[in-house]
Amino acid sequence: MTIPIRARSPRYNKLKKRALEIFEGHGGWVSPPEWAVLASFYPTRAAYSYLLRLHRFGLLDRETAMGRVLYKISQRGRNRLAWLQVRP
Repeated sequence: MTIPIRARSPRYNKLKKRALEIFEGHGGWVSPPEWAVLASFYPTRAAYSYLLRLHRFGLLDRETAMGRVLYKISQRGRNRLAWLQVRP
């Protein structure tokens, strides 16, 4: 059963907006532990799962370099962030 958008909590997109704002402000590739510190997201290990979810939504680009997973905001993520910023 899906919940209508109007009935969802107003906090539904807050973490997503904050996450995308951090990537937009950073402007480059960020590892999940670095992002977790910037976002005060704990436990840090959960950042891997959350950022992978945003990548699957197409909001983040993902790259592996020297055994590290790195993310940066995608064009779709920039579009979503702009949409989230104009919503009440």
